[in-house]
Amino acid sequence: MSTESIIQSHTPSLLLAVAVQAARRAATHALQQRERRQEANLIARHDVKLELDLECQQIATDSILACFPGDAILGEEDIPGSDNQAAASAPDAARQWIVDPIDGTVNFFHGNSYWCCSIAVRQDGQTLAGCVYAPELDLLFEAAADQPALCNGEPIRCSDTATLDVANIHTGADKSADPGSQPFRFFNRIASLAQRARIFGAAALDICQVAAGTADAYFEPGIYLWDIAAADLILQQAGGRGEVLRHFGGHRLAYLGSNGQLHAPLVEVLEPLFQN
Repeated sequence: MSTESIIQSHTPSLLLAVAVQAARRAATHALQQRERRQEANLIARHDVKLELDLECQQIATDSILACFPGDAILGEEDIPGSDNQAAASAPDAARQWIVDPIDGTVNFFHGNSYWCCSIAVRQDGQTLAGCVYAPELDLLFEAAADQPALCNGEPIRCSDTATLDVANIHTGADKSADPGSQPFRFFNRIASLAQRARIFGAAALDICQVAAGTADAYFEPGIYLWDIAAADLILQQAGGRGEVLRHFGGHRLAYLGSNGQLHAPLVEVLEPLFQN
């Protein structure tokens, strides 16, 4: 499909084609340059910022804007000399693309293959298309508002697990929280109820595992919009449910994604913990 035909037709499926193209280009660059994975601008106790983060975001941005030059880009990384962040809040930009160039950066930094590029596009508050591409795992998850969720071209569906005691729940620990807030309280509570609680370190892929039925739920007490935007649509199109439980400002939030059947029981368990 030519770039011109994509520009002229703005259906969710065609927007998805642009997202997939951009994600493949960005993630392939990271994969091809993985020997540079420890070239870091910042190494902190709980995070790392890589040169490749910036490069991959720029590649994804260029790919998107080549098709839709008037659209806004909201990316995880601030690119020096770029007006992406300003464009993201521009009131005259009808569509916004949300880019996480390397989700699971710490995994990537250490040579762990569990990382991905995540790209979503939304308009008027509705996510129209999203993809999550994990090149080292050879997995491409995708969905659009007018089509079901797919993994490598095949339809996926959430599990039918109905009780927490046999649930496999992916989660994370918000270790950047204030020390007095007991950041592991969520993990400890989930682990006490589920068959297994797992931390893998790449939210977008974790949510896609719920969509594919290999996990039953995913919860993160402190995460960002770009981590979940694409995967949340994929989950919903696979028959699951995603919900932002808290907004903290600055695109930071608490998020729960589930197969649907476990959603209410998990909300009941998690909600009181926000008060502690």
